[in-house]
Amino acid sequence: MAPAKAATKNNQNKVVKKSVGDSKKPNPSNKGVGKDNIKVKEFKNDKKSLNKDNKTTADKGDEKVKSNEPKKKLTKKEKREEKFEKKSKFDKNHSLVRDLKILWVKIKEIKLSSEERATLIEQLTQKLKGNVLNVIVKHDASRVVQTLLKYGNESQREIVFTELKDQELTISKTQYGRFLILKLLKYGTEEQRNTIIKQFYGKFVSMISHKESSSVVEYIFSEIASKLQKTHIIEEFYGPEYRLFKSEQPRTLDSIVESSPQKKDSIITYLSSQLTKILSSKGERLVQFTIVQTLLIEFFKHASPDNCVDMSETLGELLLPMIHSKEGSQVAYYVVSYATPKTRKAIVKSLKDFFPKIASEEYGFLALVRLLDVTDDTQMIIKSVFNELIPVLPECSITKQGSLWILHLLTPYSPQSFTEQTLSLLTKSMVNSCGIQHEISKKDREQRRKELLSWISPKLIELCSNHTQELLSSQWGTKVLNQTLKNADGNKIILMKRILDLLEEDFLEEQHINIQSLLRNDHIKSTDLPQQLIEKHNWINLCIKNQNIVYIYRDLLKSLPNDLKDKATLELKKSKSKLEATKFKGIENLFNLKDDLELQQQNDDLKKSSTTTTTTVEEKKKPITTTTTKKVIEEPKSIVEEKKKPTAATTTTTKKVIEEPKPIVEEKKKPAATTKKVVEEPTPTASKKVTKTTTTSTTKKSTTKK
Repeated sequence: MAPAKAATKNNQNKVVKKSVGDSKKPNPSNKGVGKDNIKVKEFKNDKKSLNKDNKTTADKGDEKVKSNEPKKKLTKKEKREEKFEKKSKFDKNHSLVRDLKILWVKIKEIKLSSEERATLIEQLTQKLKGNVLNVIVKHDASRVVQTLLKYGNESQREIVFTELKDQELTISKTQYGRFLILKLLKYGTEEQRNTIIKQFYGKFVSMISHKESSSVVEYIFSEIASKLQKTHIIEEFYGPEYRLFKSEQPRTLDSIVESSPQKKDSIITYLSSQLTKILSSKGERLVQFTIVQTLLIEFFKHASPDNCVDMSETLGELLLPMIHSKEGSQVAYYVVSYATPKTRKAIVKSLKDFFPKIASEEYGFLALVRLLDVTDDTQMIIKSVFNELIPVLPECSITKQGSLWILHLLTPYSPQSFTEQTLSLLTKSMVNSCGIQHEISKKDREQRRKELLSWISPKLIELCSNHTQELLSSQWGTKVLNQTLKNADGNKIILMKRILDLLEEDFLEEQHINIQSLLRNDHIKSTDLPQQLIEKHNWINLCIKNQNIVYIYRDLLKSLPNDLKDKATLELKKSKSKLEATKFKGIENLFNLKDDLELQQQNDDLKKSSTTTTTTVEEKKKPITTTTTKKVIEEPKSIVEEKKKPTAATTTTTKKVIEEPKPIVEEKKKPAATTKKVVEEPTPTASKKVTKTTTTSTTKKSTTKK
């Protein structure tokens, strides 16, 4: 019984639901019925039918005629006139802009003479007078004013400048007006530039984050501003007090911190807050600006290590837009140095597919070298960085910047490869202005370098063996070749054969400087390549033909072992007359195979010996002259007696002079202790020398007295 009751209940519910649904649905008979029981839709349809019926036969006939008549096609002129009439109804300056554009098209012609252009510009200025502010907002009219500033004279530019005075800030924030401000800064006078920059004082912080005016700020800072104006602009980011009070002399953050160290914390906190605002909103675009890059450099120099680590995390994925400039590469250096292993992974990921371009850039190489120098995860470097760089190794090794990362792996921190400034940056740990150190990595430098070098060494040897001629034809390629021969690990037999086959007569004449540096390599001296090279050519005939080969032959003789060197020098001496007949400069050096350092040492020794001899001669002369002068002062009559009795004068002088200058003569053989002996027992040889000198001095002085 229970299931039957349940079934009856369900059926009842279904019936109820159907009845409810049926009541909600509208009846088909009630369609279109309004409040007043009027059929709305039917009324509209009836109205349309009435309108159709009311049309007369005449109207129908007119319609047929119109349909049969072809529509008139408007020409381009008529279309322009129609467009012009429509626009002139709601734009008052449209007719003026049209006239200006006609003149503008004529002024832009390249073949136009300067006189004709000057007359057209004068007409343009007359039409623009009093209407510059109304016109510059439009994209086409602002270009007309820009051409006027470009080709116009100072008086014509002054007209535009006076009309835009005190409106520079508002115009710089418009889409097309900012270009006019940029042209004013470019072509205007110094007074006009200074007035525009003064209008922006106190507002650079807000302008840099604006979409349009940020380009104006960048142009002022990077191209126009003086050192003092640059300090005024940058100091606005140090705090609100620097917006009001400007310094009279250019200064840096270092000088501010030295003069008032208590302000350092407040300046850095305010600077970090402004930089985070800039980077969070429009970081990818604003990071390209030099003003933002200089602010970041100042921040990394003076901030604490923890703040620097936080800033490097925010900048980890924004290095690519700014890595090509000088300031941007320094920022990238700081970011890589202070980055954690996690952020370094993010940096490598963001620079993916761009490592070959970064390696060959003028300033981008610094970030790449620092990344190789600092990263502990060498497997990540091999997989993501080296795999991109190895296909481009032949191009990189020839150029200056491209070869630096290769040379850094082979000979790290070499002053021959890097400048002093870059070497000062490649430090083990980072130190800020307060002297706080921050450890960069956990692994040892040498261990990291060996891991990378062990992987890349066979690739470099393969590069040198396949592209030997290209490398030896460039200055930087020869450096890479020399360092791979010295420091790379692997089999170099094929490479040595390629070098030997390449060194023909024509190539020796062309690339004599690079071949000289190659022959000075220690690895080549240890092999039998110099011996094979001497057997390959008749070097004396080559030296007679070309002067450059003389220098190569000299370096080749030096690289030989002593046995072969002696044989080669004997052959050289046989043909000495032939070689000297050429009168080449380097032939004298062929017969003197000592190194330049040895020659310098010999020259220095000779100079020292010459200086010592001159000093001894002076010391000999000084006491003799003093004794003779004393005698002349005390006994003036003796000068007359000297003429009558020359022998007596000599004897008297010898007695006096032997007491002093005798030890100078024998000072080399015996020290100062022998002075007493010399005075007691004078040798005849010494006395003769002294008498000669004293007689000459006395005779000279007697002539001078006369």
